[in-house]
Amino acid sequence: MREFLQEVKRRNVFRVAIVYVVAGWLTMQVVDVMFPALNIPAWVTSLVAALLLIGFPFAVIFAWAFELTPEGIRREKDIDRSESITNQTGKKLNQTAIIILAIALGFMLFDKFYLSSGDDMPIADIKPSIAVLPFVNMSDDRGNEYFSDGLSEELLNLLAKIPQLHVAGRTSSFQFKGENHDLRRIGEMLNVANVLEGSVRQSGTRLRITAQLINADTGYHLWSETYDRELTDVFTIQDEIAANVVDALRLKLLGEEIPQPFHGTENVEAYNLYLRALFLADRTTEADFLNAKEALKRAIEIDPNYAQAYAFLAEIHQLLISGWVGDGHEDFAVGFRQVNEYADAALAINPDLAEALIAKGNAITSGEFDHDRAAEYYVRALESDPNNANAMSWLSFIRSAQGNHAEGIRLSERVLQLDPLSLAAQRALGDIYRVGGRTEDAIRVYQEALEQAPGTARIHGRLARIYLAQGDFESAAKHITAEPVQWVRDMYAIMLNSRGEDSESFRAAAAAYEEAYGVSNSYQLAEIYGFVGNIDSAFKWLETGLEIHDPGLPWMQTSEFLRPLHSDPRWAETARRAGF
Repeated sequence: MREFLQEVKRRNVFRVAIVYVVAGWLTMQVVDVMFPALNIPAWVTSLVAALLLIGFPFAVIFAWAFELTPEGIRREKDIDRSESITNQTGKKLNQTAIIILAIALGFMLFDKFYLSSGDDMPIADIKPSIAVLPFVNMSDDRGNEYFSDGLSEELLNLLAKIPQLHVAGRTSSFQFKGENHDLRRIGEMLNVANVLEGSVRQSGTRLRITAQLINADTGYHLWSETYDRELTDVFTIQDEIAANVVDALRLKLLGEEIPQPFHGTENVEAYNLYLRALFLADRTTEADFLNAKEALKRAIEIDPNYAQAYAFLAEIHQLLISGWVGDGHEDFAVGFRQVNEYADAALAINPDLAEALIAKGNAITSGEFDHDRAAEYYVRALESDPNNANAMSWLSFIRSAQGNHAEGIRLSERVLQLDPLSLAAQRALGDIYRVGGRTEDAIRVYQEALEQAPGTARIHGRLARIYLAQGDFESAAKHITAEPVQWVRDMYAIMLNSRGEDSESFRAAAAAYEEAYGVSNSYQLAEIYGFVGNIDSAFKWLETGLEIHDPGLPWMQTSEFLRPLHSDPRWAETARRAGF
């Protein structure tokens, strides 16, 4: 045995093995850092690791059977021992190992102090963090996709109620639906350390739900489980998944118990309808929103105590009547009374439901112009659900409209941290920057949103608005042409063509706009006339807006196009009636 080991040593088998292991380790370090940056699929990294493992025994066998000589590689048995240069080869292998180790050390330092540096907050810098990716629908019926999406969203909402846990927003997490992204890249983009993913297979009343919690940086599974249950157990499954996620993170990160979960209903049919409404509303078309309303109404018929369904119905109705989805033809005053009724019904069932408190605040600020009272509801919503980005966004708007721009910006920036890929969050932050006087920051945020999704509605229009206010008509024209929403495009085109002059052609264009869109766009008509300095007509349309409860009026205090009205004696009373 001693002679065999001496022969192994003489043939440099140990040295070759050491050099191979060191070189392989260095290779994997480079691959681990560079492949995600180059968007190379994760399976390629696994393939490289597998090839390196497979190659190790071949390298050892090669070192035993062959020798490197000045004449090239020769079989060891064909070389006379007196001519062997294994000692010289061994010294070269030692030098090679030292060089590779030096390169490895240098790369580690480069990765630590250069590649990992930057302005972005490191993943999970302060709090434990997680993104809930959309669970994959594995059912034979592709129409069950609403169920897998809804289950994912409900899990996200449940985890988001834990103050000690940073949960990436729904919009950002769902950006990766149907895509096979590297988990490290997802972690970096969403600023989270962990990812929860899974699949759902539904067959009749049977469910198979698979969930797995993965460390985004290492790819290691922290926890996984498969649930084979009846559909009626869906609430228990969600609670168990959330509890297991907390358990998997608690040892290092948490010390608190998960909040007592409550899904709003124990009726599976009503819950199914609620999930379908969530799925339909995500499509943001008027037809889908109307179908979502019907699904929610049926859910409430089945379970009249379903507070979440009432709250979501209030939100859907508000978006429809305000024109955020569809044309918003419904009478504003009547519509907001209905929103109030839905929100009140939800709060009567569950006074602390964040979604209901937000819906109530929206009805008050847009329908009653009582912004201080609306802010109280948003604050209560955040007390109930500290990570609720929707409540933060609305409170940010109120604070900015009231002139507290620093607080508005702080809240809006926090929303984007929670939901970094949300176009709505980017658009809202741009708005808060713009009304707060940080025009360059607003332009930057709007442009970043367009780089992410070039055809996004009402962002080109916002850029056009900035350039119109600055008198940069050439830049404004480019963005007006690119804006996909017609009433926005038409509004700013009238301003552009007027060049700020109250001419006959301008009045004809404004009259055509009124004919096309009616009093529902009274606030926009006030801004159109304010842009050309027609103060009386601008006040006339503000008065109309007050009469019909136009939801655009809360923006009047921050409108750059209405500034010429501020010195008029009528402004103070008009602002007071609009809640300022």
